[in-house]
Amino acid sequence: MSETVRVRFAPSPTGDLHLGNVRTALYNWLFARHMKGAFILRVEDTDKERSTPEHCENLMDIMTWLGLKWDEGPRVGGPHEPYLQSQRTELYEYHLVRLKERGLVYPCYCTEEELDLERKRQMGRGHMPKYGGKCKKLTPDEVKKLDADGKTSVLRFAVPPGEIVMQDEVRGEVTFPDDQLGDFVLTRSDKSPTYNFTVVVDDALMKVTHVIRGEDHLSNTPKQILLYEALGFTPPKWAHLSIIKGPDGQKLSKRHGETSVESYKAKGYLPDAFLNYLALLGWAPKSGEILSLDQMAAEFDLTHVGKSGAIFDPVKLHWMGSQYLVKMSLDDLTRAVLPYLADAQLFTREQARARFDWLKQVVDVVRTSMGCFSDVTKETFFFFSDELHFEPAQSEEMKGQKTLMEAFHKAFNGISEFNGDNFLQAVKEVGKIAGVKGKALYHPLRLALTGREDGPELVRIAPLLGKAEVLKRLMIWTVDDVKTIK
Repeated sequence: MSETVRVRFAPSPTGDLHLGNVRTALYNWLFARHMKGAFILRVEDTDKERSTPEHCENLMDIMTWLGLKWDEGPRVGGPHEPYLQSQRTELYEYHLVRLKERGLVYPCYCTEEELDLERKRQMGRGHMPKYGGKCKKLTPDEVKKLDADGKTSVLRFAVPPGEIVMQDEVRGEVTFPDDQLGDFVLTRSDKSPTYNFTVVVDDALMKVTHVIRGEDHLSNTPKQILLYEALGFTPPKWAHLSIIKGPDGQKLSKRHGETSVESYKAKGYLPDAFLNYLALLGWAPKSGEILSLDQMAAEFDLTHVGKSGAIFDPVKLHWMGSQYLVKMSLDDLTRAVLPYLADAQLFTREQARARFDWLKQVVDVVRTSMGCFSDVTKETFFFFSDELHFEPAQSEEMKGQKTLMEAFHKAFNGISEFNGDNFLQAVKEVGKIAGVKGKALYHPLRLALTGREDGPELVRIAPLLGKAEVLKRLMIWTVDDVKTIK
């Protein structure tokens, strides 16, 4: 019988979840579901200065919002509790003792200044900087004296000679030459364990079979392999994912714009659309781009995950969001966008109760232009306010359209039933009389009514604005001297 697949997502609760972290969580979740295994959430909250309970609760709230339900971890429990690293201190201390008893670690008293000088010398000679092993040569008596003198120390793992070769599920065979890895730190000067040590203990005790994480952890892998061997644990299979890049090809960061999942949730992206897009950043499913979580899980395969970094494209994310919004019922979509309209003080909940059918029509007109709920404010602004903004060039263009605006005003004023058909017929009649058609006919009218260069068809917009509002907006451009245009 084959071993049950067990994977984990182990974020640090030190701030908002980054897009790259969530893609890592998603790939772990998809792999676990595809293999009918377990998805573990473990919180690495040992950074005493930056980790907070609030951040911890927030990251779990975000995971829940995304629909990435974990099988073991905080809030749900499991056979390998606790799932907060801050509560696992005794386990780390026990396994440190094991390493000490085997003589695989030693105290290091080198100061940061000494270590920095050593690194600079090595780099100046063109060598890979690593610890030279100075304190490894200390005698027991010298160690006792340093301790008695109150010298602070860290605990280092004594790296054995020889290269390390590992098989990566994404990258194939990866070799780490033995001249690149010096004796590394297991505990800091305050005796707290380091990441490389705690992650090995936790993954081993939680029986993690596959470690799927970002390629920025690839350099940690040889250290962790050595610790697995030293502690007598079986190493997991490894899969290191490519980084997500910005449009400039560099690692995605705040300089590229929003990078936290919280910001995209606040904008009103649907979680399924958001995950669908993230899944495509490094993985190419065979059955198309629009896939549910269950469909992605059925098809997900680590062998189809790419090695090169994927470019995060906000435009493509917006398109993906729009594919999901158009599938929502109009009632549900209208209710979902109402809080954004209310926050922008464009339309209140009280008004919505009184004019819900009209509001639905407004949302329906713009829904194909929306990728997230918050888009509704910029797409519908002109329906709720006549304080339209015009660029100087637009104002100059419109000042030259006085005769055309007067013709539109006269034609629309003569319509008894102001609906789409009658509006369109009136526009065509004005065009014939004025000898104008196409963009020259519709562009000035669109500017006058919406203040925008593009948007939904005017035949749908005008009836929702209503005859009185249409005439009012046209009237502005029929006076001889337009003084104030907002």
